[in-house]
Amino acid sequence: MNHLSGNPFPSEKHELLLKASLLKGEAMMSAFQKWKVLVDFEKDIEYASFRTLPLLYFNLHNQEAHDDLMPRLKGIYRKSWSKNHLLFFKAGEVISYLQNSGILVIIMKGIALSILVYQNHSIRPMADIDILVPFPQALKTIGLLKDAGWIMQNPHYLEFNLKYGRSITFVDHEKTELDVHWHPIFEAHGDISETDFWDKAIPLQVAGIQTLSFCTTDLFFHTIVHGLRYNPEPPIRWIADGLALLKCSELPVDWERLLHHTQKFKVALYMKDALNYLVREFNAPVPASFLAEIEKLKVKRIDKLIFGHAQKHGDKNPETFIEKIITVYAAYMRQTNKNGFLARHIGFVKYLRFRNQGKSFFRILLYQLSLLFKTRH
Repeated sequence: MNHLSGNPFPSEKHELLLKASLLKGEAMMSAFQKWKVLVDFEKDIEYASFRTLPLLYFNLHNQEAHDDLMPRLKGIYRKSWSKNHLLFFKAGEVISYLQNSGILVIIMKGIALSILVYQNHSIRPMADIDILVPFPQALKTIGLLKDAGWIMQNPHYLEFNLKYGRSITFVDHEKTELDVHWHPIFEAHGDISETDFWDKAIPLQVAGIQTLSFCTTDLFFHTIVHGLRYNPEPPIRWIADGLALLKCSELPVDWERLLHHTQKFKVALYMKDALNYLVREFNAPVPASFLAEIEKLKVKRIDKLIFGHAQKHGDKNPETFIEKIITVYAAYMRQTNKNGFLARHIGFVKYLRFRNQGKSFFRILLYQLSLLFKTRH
C-alpha cells in the first residue's frame, strides 16, 4: 500500500503511534518504543500526530505505563480537555438557538464521538463544530446564524453549494469554525431521501442541551467515507474513530444497514479498503460474512475513477488544467444520480455552466488554456 503524505492510510510512524494509542500490553509498549525511536518529539510531531497524543496518553496511563514523556503527554491531554469543553459549550449554544427557532439539528463528527463513543472529553481533539440540518431548513438556518453574528465564509459559493454541495462554513468573532451541513457526504447528494440518516438518529446531550446524533452505524459509515480521502494533513484519525465505533458494545453496528448505505451511495471501494485495513492491522471485530458481502458488490468504472481521485487528490486544489477538469468531473460524478452516459454528461455540462455562472464551456476552456500558457512562460 502506498503511504504518501496525505494518503488516508498511515505511514510507518503514524501506524506505530496509532498502535501505541489503541493496543494493549506488550503490543502497545513495543509500538510506543519503536515510535519514540523514529520521531524527535521536539521536531517531528506534526498536526495529525499531535491530535493523537491525548489518546496516546489515555492508553498509556490506563495501562500504568511509565515513561519520561508522560508528564508532557498529560499536559497535552489536559489542554485538549479545556479546549474541547469550550467548544462543547459553544456548540450547545448554537444547538439551543437553532432548535428554539424550529430547526432540527444532528451534531456530527468529533463532538458526537467524544460523548457517545469515547465517553471522554479529552482524547478526541477537534477544531470545529459540525452540524447537520434538514435540507429544506438550510436557508433558514443560514439566515438565523447570520442574525446571531456568525460570519459566512465564501458567501459567493452559497448558491452553488445549495444546488450541488453539502455544506457552508461560518466563523464567529473568536474564529471558532462552524460547518453547517445539509447533506452528510457528497455521495449522498443525488440519491438521498429525506429520512436517510435521520430515521435512526439517537438522543445526545451537548453541554446540557438535548439534541440528536447519528446512530453508531451512520457514524461509522460517515467516518469511513469522510476519512478515506486525500488530505494534506494525513487523515489518520478515521482509524481510531472507526475502531472505537466497532468496539462500542453498548451501541453495536447494524451490519445490514451499513451494507445498505454502502450499496446505495456507491462507496464499496471505500468500505472494502478501510475494513480490510482495520482487520489486518488492528484485528477489528468485523464479521467475515460482511466482508464477503462487500466483495460481492459490483463496482462500476466511474466509481473506480472517483475513488482513485479521492485517494490521490481529495479536495485539494488542482495544480494543472487537466487535474482541474478531472477534479470537477469527479466532484460532479460523486453526487449525480443520473443514469446513462448521455443523461449524466448533459447534466455535467449544466453543472459546469452553473459552476461558472452560465459562461460557455468554450470560454471557460480558452480561459484555462490561457492560464496554462502564462504559467509555462
